[in-house]
Amino acid sequence: MILLVYWSLILSTACYAALAVWRIAIAREHPGATYLGVAFLGMAAWSGAMLLRLPQLVAIAEVARDFGWLVYIYSTTRASEQNHDVRRGIRRFCLGLTGLMLVRLVLSIAFALFILDAETDSSLFVITLAIRWTYALIGLLFAHYLYRSTAPETGSGFRLIVVALGVLWAYDLNIFTLLVLGYRQALLLSDLRGAVLLALLPAFAIAARRKERWKLALSRQAATQSLLLFGLGGYFVAVSTATRALIWAGGHAADLAKVLVAAFFTLIILAFSFAPKLRARLKAVVVRNLFEYRYDYRSEWLRFSATIGNDAMPGVSAEERMIRSVIDITESVGGALLIVERSGSLALAATWLWPVQGMFSQSLTVDPGWLRAIADHGNILTLDEVRGAGTALSADAEVPEWLLAEHHAWAAVPLVRSGRLVGIMVLGRPRLERELDWEDFDLLKVIAQQVAVHLTDAQSQLELEEARRYEEFNRRFAFIIHDLKNLVSQLSLVSSNAAEHSANPKFQVAMAKTLENATGKMTTLLARLSTDRAPAKLNIAPVELDKLLLRLSRENRPDGAIRVAIEQQCCILADEEQLTEALGHLLTNAIEASPEDAEVFLSLTIWEETAVITVEDHGCGMSTDFIHKELFKPFSSTKANGFGIGAAEARTLILAMGGTLDVISVVGDGTRFIVKFPLVFDADGSRN
Repeated sequence: MILLVYWSLILSTACYAALAVWRIAIAREHPGATYLGVAFLGMAAWSGAMLLRLPQLVAIAEVARDFGWLVYIYSTTRASEQNHDVRRGIRRFCLGLTGLMLVRLVLSIAFALFILDAETDSSLFVITLAIRWTYALIGLLFAHYLYRSTAPETGSGFRLIVVALGVLWAYDLNIFTLLVLGYRQALLLSDLRGAVLLALLPAFAIAARRKERWKLALSRQAATQSLLLFGLGGYFVAVSTATRALIWAGGHAADLAKVLVAAFFTLIILAFSFAPKLRARLKAVVVRNLFEYRYDYRSEWLRFSATIGNDAMPGVSAEERMIRSVIDITESVGGALLIVERSGSLALAATWLWPVQGMFSQSLTVDPGWLRAIADHGNILTLDEVRGAGTALSADAEVPEWLLAEHHAWAAVPLVRSGRLVGIMVLGRPRLERELDWEDFDLLKVIAQQVAVHLTDAQSQLELEEARRYEEFNRRFAFIIHDLKNLVSQLSLVSSNAAEHSANPKFQVAMAKTLENATGKMTTLLARLSTDRAPAKLNIAPVELDKLLLRLSRENRPDGAIRVAIEQQCCILADEEQLTEALGHLLTNAIEASPEDAEVFLSLTIWEETAVITVEDHGCGMSTDFIHKELFKPFSSTKANGFGIGAAEARTLILAMGGTLDVISVVGDGTRFIVKFPLVFDADGSRN
């Protein structure tokens, strides 16, 4: 064993000295070779000092070894092709390691020149051991950082040196760890350092023959892994050093103190693991001090694509995935997606983890001019700035009050595609309060464009699906159309011949009128069901609502089960036939949803120059989720035998005539449909 230690140190000293002479000799042709030659000279001096077996000389030579490698790494990487983040990281590592080396050098000189008492000598030994342990740990992290930051297209020479240094520092870390814990195996490993140097010699020799042109590019993954290793290593060295110091101190409280130290560090780890705000603050500090940019755009883009394209998530709609893909960027707590309807108003499409229930359940009134402005500019709206500005800015005064009144709403991101606003993403406040900067704006704008593409594609797919279902509906009832054609022909014949063949003139007139009305209704139904005819144009004209509502109540429930309440007479502009059909659908739904002995309420009121028609029942009601997602979609119904087209058709007809349709429903307490139309005014401004 002694011979192995002796000859390994002799050979390693001679070989590294030869490498140093070779590199220094070619310094004229390759100026950068000088630094590698100095590093090899430090290795030879350290190996020679171990051969002499003088502890203080070994410690000083070890400082010279490490200093030579730091000079080589810093000088080589400074001249290489690298970005600002890499340069800053290398500089910080080198400064930190140099500071530790200076402390080690001072302590080694103190041990060599001064005779200290036993207590002081023991204390300085513990401090020196902790510093050497820390240096080996940081050196290992530095090697990991350099290796992961080296671009793949770089030659392997620099990587070989980094790997060899990593092995060397890892071996030292193992020795110092065993010394801290008090194991004697550390002395055996220390004697085998010469063999380790010989084992690393081929790697250093091969690297020295290759070109010294390196290209470094910082990887966030590399920095994150280095920080993780540093945290784990720091935790280990702190616990080990404190425990060892307590063991050396002795006393009755040593065991209790060890438990308290371990518990203290465990609580710190748990605090960062289960406190989102604390973790967010730590992330902000790391990003601000280690990286030039807040976001790793490649990883953010991959995460966004994976989230928005993951259609295998159970119970999560496409709109909810869109919200989640955006709020993950700013770490917002919740978000909401508002879509722009064809009428120019906003409607809630979905929410994700939004803490305020019912915020978007009311009518989302919005100024069309504001929608056009944000569509033209595409700027992200920071709502806190608008709240702080009040009404001082005319452009911000048009922001909807219901949006500003919600304190949890933090930012509004417009979703624009081809110059058209398709929706607005409302972001909740993040875990860590901060202001949006240019990086946030740039990344959110790019992501918003992709969300707009996905949203419009999803809407187009839904429209195609609805068209397919309508086609299936037409095919399913094609035989009914055929029967209706025959029935219309027969009724037309009866209507034309009744006056000639009936003996009772009054009966003839009544039958003719009845047949004529039936024929007209069936012809209208046939025209609407037929796919060969173009849809009828709207016949907009003044309509007296009070008379229309009274007639509807008699036709739908002659027994008086519909209670009608008319505040006053009024007139609107609409297609009377289409309006009758739309309100008829709402009344039919209300009657079918109500119990047999329950009344349906039909009322007409005037509010702010608007005619308000209300159809109310006391049926089973509908959930908020069903109203937002299913009610106005064709073929979605809560009734056992319903086709689910009445409400959808009524809403389409009312919107086409310039009206609005709102719904208020409570599960178990009934539903209220509210139809609004502007009143008709005379030329003098009085209401007609």
